[in-house]
Amino acid sequence: MNRIEIKDFSIKIDKDKVLKTLGCFEGSSVYETVSSYFDELEETVMDLLSPRAVAVTEDMKAYCILTVGEKISGISKSFFDNGEGMKGILVDAMADEYLFMMDDVLAENIKLLCAKKSWGVKKRLDAPKDFPLSQQSVIVAKTGVDGIKMTSGFMFEPVKTFGYILEFTTDEKVFNAQHDCSKCSNFDCPRRSNIKNGRFEVLSSYEYKPNFKEGDSAVCIDIGTTTVAFDLVTDKGTLKTYRTINPQRRFGLDVLSRIESANRGRLDELSAVMRYTIISGYKKVTEEFGDTKKVVIAGNTTMVHLLMGYSCGTLGEYPFKSKHLGTLKATLDKVTKSKVSPIETIVYGGISAFVGGDIVSGLYMSDFDKSDKVNMFIDLGTNGEMALGNKDKMIVTSTAAGPAFEGGRISCGIGSVDGAVCGVDLKTGTLKTIADKPPVGLCGTGIIELVSELLDEKIIDKTGLLNDDYFINGYKVAEDVVFTQNDIRQVQMAKSAVRAGIDVLAKSWGTELSQIDTVYLAGGFGYGLSIEKACNIGILPREFLGKTKVIGNSSLGGCVKYAERQDGDERIGRIKEISSEISLGNSEDFEKLYIEYMNF
Repeated sequence: MNRIEIKDFSIKIDKDKVLKTLGCFEGSSVYETVSSYFDELEETVMDLLSPRAVAVTEDMKAYCILTVGEKISGISKSFFDNGEGMKGILVDAMADEYLFMMDDVLAENIKLLCAKKSWGVKKRLDAPKDFPLSQQSVIVAKTGVDGIKMTSGFMFEPVKTFGYILEFTTDEKVFNAQHDCSKCSNFDCPRRSNIKNGRFEVLSSYEYKPNFKEGDSAVCIDIGTTTVAFDLVTDKGTLKTYRTINPQRRFGLDVLSRIESANRGRLDELSAVMRYTIISGYKKVTEEFGDTKKVVIAGNTTMVHLLMGYSCGTLGEYPFKSKHLGTLKATLDKVTKSKVSPIETIVYGGISAFVGGDIVSGLYMSDFDKSDKVNMFIDLGTNGEMALGNKDKMIVTSTAAGPAFEGGRISCGIGSVDGAVCGVDLKTGTLKTIADKPPVGLCGTGIIELVSELLDEKIIDKTGLLNDDYFINGYKVAEDVVFTQNDIRQVQMAKSAVRAGIDVLAKSWGTELSQIDTVYLAGGFGYGLSIEKACNIGILPREFLGKTKVIGNSSLGGCVKYAERQDGDERIGRIKEISSEISLGNSEDFEKLYIEYMNF
């Protein structure tokens, strides 16, 4: 038996990583505030950390546990109790980043042990993916670290603790001691890398029902930051669909990370993997049908730039200018730089650096440009893009909501796959899952419903604090599916950004929320969403009850509508012409409202 124990970690919390984890980037509306909070709190956080990492070997296995102690959770809680929710969230994120860095240090020490023993590390086992949460008690027992214990809900105490098991091998060349992100269901973990392409289902498609002329056909493509969606549509309806993880995610989870990668010399790689994805997806949906007459593509401005290989040099820095915002008309072989048929291909143009062709496509699908009344359009995803206006004038904006609404950065969060919890009723004790499969995690819709139910049942209070029965354990949703205090904080940040953006947009137009006629709610997690519960937790104002229309993936729907109709060029040109952007980064109102709306 060998024992590795580390108490002295000569590491410094990476400020940039922490802020990016919170979806806070330079140029964003709250960057300066959160950055100053970090500087203010860094010394205090470091003083409160009691780091300890232990690995004990036995029978060609290593039982590993890491903790930063219990004091850090206390200060985080005190901030929330005092109405300083942003500071509470920041402290949590700082502790998490320190834990990740500790894991890297422990891995280096295990590597030294392996060198002495002529071992390798065959596999890393994490709960609940590789073994039940209940078995984490074995790690606690084997390591014997004072002050660490298991709760009745099979969670570690202190909260900022995690453990895993390593399996050794006599093959010295193998060292798989790090967490295998490619096998993890948490697609939006800020530490994630090595994401592999594969099938990915979404809960909703789009509301629009096309009516193609006989013989017409098109492949319609939505390039999302998280997923890429393909639909083969003909006069006989939608014949085939395909959804895949955006392979660019290994370069960064969000658009700003990918812009940074592009500007550091990896633009060609980013472009190449997306071109390959477009071709492979096109071939998948048309393998039995044959070539279509058209291909229509929509995506945010960054995704289009990366597809086409446009310079991103000015996209990520103020004043955030794009290389190209016009609608592109070419052929599929030219767009993808590959040997395929020269099929007519249209790529939607955007309005600005952060309000792209995907939003123009959604506005077109929802006939935003035909209404005399003032309507609002909201696309909920990693970014929350919004528009307010009518046929004469539109104002648009974008806010960094983060990935919580898509199951990202949630401990048991997953995409909208079979078995994802998408509906919750705590009064009856019932769960609804996609395809009625056993629950495997929480998708965005399920997260919103769960938080609403927890509020109604007073299991969490208005500050987002779990009551004492669940604060340590988290709330057990199903076997091996828990919802933790940190998960709630992720939801608070996401909903606060969206809600504040809505208010700023309405104020900029000069209208009361009650005066808005129809609210079109778009986004990949769509049709199952309860508007009542979304209003209950504060994503949407209660003034939107009874007037919100969920339209699903409107970016993809707008592509279908463009392929079907003859008025696409004229109308999307008009939408762009009458649209003007407001920057939340320059809005004092947004910053104040963001902090105000942190509470439920």
